Amino acid sequence: MTLLRSPVAHGRRPRRSRATAVVAGAKTAIITIAGLLGLVMVLASIAPAFGISMVRLETGSMAPTYPAGALLVVRDASADELAVGDVVTVTRAGHAPITHRIVDLETAGDGAALTLRGDANTSDDPQPYLVQRVGLVVGGVPGIGALVGAAQQPAGVIALSSVAAGVVLWAWWPPRRRPDHRAEPAS
Repeated sequence: MTLLRSPVAHGRRPRRSRATAVVAGAKTAIITIAGLLGLVMVLASIAPAFGISMVRLETGSMAPTYPAGALLVVRDASADELAVGDVVTVTRAGHAPITHRIVDLETAGDGAALTLRGDANTSDDPQPYLVQRVGLVVGGVPGIGALVGAAQQPAGVIALSSVAAGVVLWAWWPPRRRPDHRAEPAS
């Protein structure tokens, strides 16, 4: 007759190898990071409903504060909220948006005339910007603008979707089971 003994039945837990513990820890870390990135993406997708958007800097005119490739968080602001020293994003019909620092501000009716200059530039922009609303920069992260730009391309969407699907599959894949007991010969 063969008796089966389980270490759990005798108050002992089965030992996990060090490699198994490392893999489990890595899996937890990867799933946590993926979850946090997913949360950031969800927040970024609903942020425009609250007047918040992201701006990717193409040039280095705001370096060293915000170098080329920085991703900026911008909120919609009225002209009466602005002050000299604020960094703003303004648009003019037919031109690309400009993100520069306010060096002079004059109120004009329900708007303002802004004189802007990039931190890396030696002179002010050629003409003042007449605005009622602007994008007020509330912060930024250098270097991730290129990643965001790549993620918006078709190949980037496919790659991110594949990675996300792989992480979900890996997280939910059933673990390989090893027997918790060993058969011992009867005496």
